[in-house]
Amino acid sequence: MKTTFAKLISVSCLSLAACTVAANELIDSERLRLIGRFQPQQDETIAFTWPGSAVEYRFYGTETSLKLSVPEAMRFWFEVDGKGRELWVQPEQQSYTLAQSLAAGEHKVRLTRLAESFSGVAQMYGLPDTDGELLSAPAAPERQLLVIGDSITAGYGVEGDSKDCSYSQDTSTPLKAYAGLTARALNADIHTIAWSGIGVWRSYGEEEPKSPTIAERRKLTLADDFDTPWNTAKYRPDAVLINIGTNDFWQGSAPGYPQAMAKMLADVRSDYAGVPVYFILSPMLGREARTLQADYLNELASDKDVAVLDLGRIQPEDGYGCDWHPNEITNRRMADKLVARLREDLGW
Repeated sequence: MKTTFAKLISVSCLSLAACTVAANELIDSERLRLIGRFQPQQDETIAFTWPGSAVEYRFYGTETSLKLSVPEAMRFWFEVDGKGRELWVQPEQQSYTLAQSLAAGEHKVRLTRLAESFSGVAQMYGLPDTDGELLSAPAAPERQLLVIGDSITAGYGVEGDSKDCSYSQDTSTPLKAYAGLTARALNADIHTIAWSGIGVWRSYGEEEPKSPTIAERRKLTLADDFDTPWNTAKYRPDAVLINIGTNDFWQGSAPGYPQAMAKMLADVRSDYAGVPVYFILSPMLGREARTLQADYLNELASDKDVAVLDLGRIQPEDGYGCDWHPNEITNRRMADKLVARLREDLGW
């Protein structure tokens, strides 16, 4: 017997208000574990944009599927009982079989969005289907991380084979970026708030600030919708990682960077009082720009519970990802150093 959203949630969606209630019920369902930021919609769906946003659930049976919609082809990764593979979700609403012909029994599924927020809003319709029974949601790990970053954190081009390739969903994934690798190594949940090309003062290609900054977007549930404020009480990280500056310094200097970073740091510390904050030097900056970034951040790190981490630069002999970004080798090296530091500082 298939288990569906309608059978588990007794809400008649005969009005926009009723649909919103149903979507809120989905977010609060005891059968789903949502990792990241999800927004209830008026069409009985929940929406999500940030890379690394994930849905996790358990079921008893032999097969399961999810109903999703996206505005353009969008890359996901799904794991069934720890074994993962790629999933491309196509435009418009469709049902996607994530597992079938399994041995009858208990199974665990995790679906992760790899695509960045500028690829559009993804939506999930109701609870997963199964030929058996949805079980209570998997237990959350005890450890939580929040990372605020740009293309490096989003995993831009990490799977590319050289600096000569351009951005593509095919070669980009936050799961293979340093922060995603760190979270997996430490068995921690992670909220990845990252947008390629963004800065805290200005974005890539801007002489003066024009586009919304990461300081503004980090406050949103849906990264490009300023009518969806994020409630920081919903997620309390054990540490906040901030890797921002590559794009502010795209011309080698960033006169507005110190003040903008100081303001964001104050806001982050207000949101997460007493939580350690780690600034991470950009692995893509070199020479004077990297020295300047380090100097600026070290001035801010004089406060308690704020530290500056140098996880290393890209080494030419290790190669590059697309458009000069860190590849898998560089990200693994960065993750190893970050894991060691967090274990030492947090007792993990």
